[in-house]
Amino acid sequence: MTLANDKQIASDINAKNTNSASSDNYHIGALDIGSNSFHFVFARVVNDNLQILHSEKYRVRLAQGLDHDGILDQAAIERGVKALSDLAPLTEKLSPENFRVVATFTLRQARNAQAFLDAAAQVFPFDIEVISGHEEARLIYQGVAHYLPPATQRLIIDIGGGSTECVIGKDLQTSQLTSLNIGCVSFSRFYFANGEITEQAFARAILHAKQEIESHVSRFKNAGWQEVIGTSGTLKTIFQQLNLSRGNNQAFNLAELHSFKDQLIAFGHADNIQLPSLKESRRHIIAPGVAILIGIAELLAIDSIDYCDYSLREGVLSEQLEAIQFDDIRDRTINSLSTRFNIDQQQVEKVQQLATRIYQATSRLWQLDKKTYQQLLNWAIWVHEIGYDINPSAYHKHSRYILLNADLPGFNLEQQQALAWLVGNQRKKIQFEDNQLWYLLDELRLAKLLAILRLSILLSQQRQLTEHADIQMSAQKDTLNLHFPANWLNEKPLVEVDLAQERKQLSLVGITVNFH
Repeated sequence: MTLANDKQIASDINAKNTNSASSDNYHIGALDIGSNSFHFVFARVVNDNLQILHSEKYRVRLAQGLDHDGILDQAAIERGVKALSDLAPLTEKLSPENFRVVATFTLRQARNAQAFLDAAAQVFPFDIEVISGHEEARLIYQGVAHYLPPATQRLIIDIGGGSTECVIGKDLQTSQLTSLNIGCVSFSRFYFANGEITEQAFARAILHAKQEIESHVSRFKNAGWQEVIGTSGTLKTIFQQLNLSRGNNQAFNLAELHSFKDQLIAFGHADNIQLPSLKESRRHIIAPGVAILIGIAELLAIDSIDYCDYSLREGVLSEQLEAIQFDDIRDRTINSLSTRFNIDQQQVEKVQQLATRIYQATSRLWQLDKKTYQQLLNWAIWVHEIGYDINPSAYHKHSRYILLNADLPGFNLEQQQALAWLVGNQRKKIQFEDNQLWYLLDELRLAKLLAILRLSILLSQQRQLTEHADIQMSAQKDTLNLHFPANWLNEKPLVEVDLAQERKQLSLVGITVNFH
């Protein structure tokens, strides 16, 4: 694409972005930072549906730069940053409210992901959310489900550069999902090094794929499905190649997939592959993709696979549209958790009332105005007691474990970790995470959220704080002043002792609490 065209597209996008969310001409965008390619998509809302207006694909092969120790090399970082720099002009007038960026396997795995994110921030003005494998799988399913007829139980398979997602669902609800750490870029390095394609390489790669899916076979087969849909670039290439001789597109079967494998082996090397319409960028990753698909298809006893052109980025768009029209899926996730673990809603509301007052007194001076921080505080309050069903004496530890390990639809990895950290440190000694790196969230602001959470819970426990207690609050940069009614603390010496201990704990995170 020429620079002139880039400028024209950017002008069109920017011009279209002046409408309100309630308008049929409201526009939204999404960027999928994948392990093989970066995908940008721009759409408008028409009669409560999405109409794709423009898409861009940047072949980056980020996973190619990820070594065995989880370090992303400088060349890969530079390729990714260059792609973001090229994309930036198209996003000049987009905003965080209508544009979301998600990153997948490679940045999940990279121990030096911060280096990439810091470099990206210099040329690209939007937050990059690193999402979990299960969240990636869920969003892929949403992308497919919103564009195919409902009422059919489907198995969705997406083979990416670094990971492969398998999801079963019906309508817009998933029932089983997994994210496997196998992808066409990583398999290319491990089994088809230097481009050589052999029977032995295929056998080893297929066996590896089977080993990865093996532990999920039983629950997937028990869930069942009526059709299998492949999505994204690898499946698209396989689908196109197997349909070239037919003249029309239709599902392919396992026998055809094996014949295609034999055809690739006959070429002997990726550079020798002569297939109609096969892009140069696909030569070295088509064989690994076929191997992964054969392994999954054989172990799950799949015979027929169809293709859908929608995937993760469309799932991100669909979820943005739902948030505009209805509510944030993360709110639904938190409500589901609170119901599942029998949360005492009266106590939650009591804690929330006090936390809201403290937040209002501190948010401006403590720089907590960003919506994400207010949401994190509210979510933490709603689920802070979910560990009670396991063991009341150490419920905060169990609550933390649940939040760290549960599937939390809508949450990116950093938000999930922040929520678990807040809830896990709501009482007792504050524990610090040695290896935790905050990319989008500020550590000091999280500490201030923790102070609000801990104080609200402390002053609400055992109904020590009545509705009539009139606590006056004031704040400075890193200080909170609590002014209790006359004799209130004298009448509640246990609260005063608890506050004194709390003051010591919060001083460890740089927060000063004064009370009298």
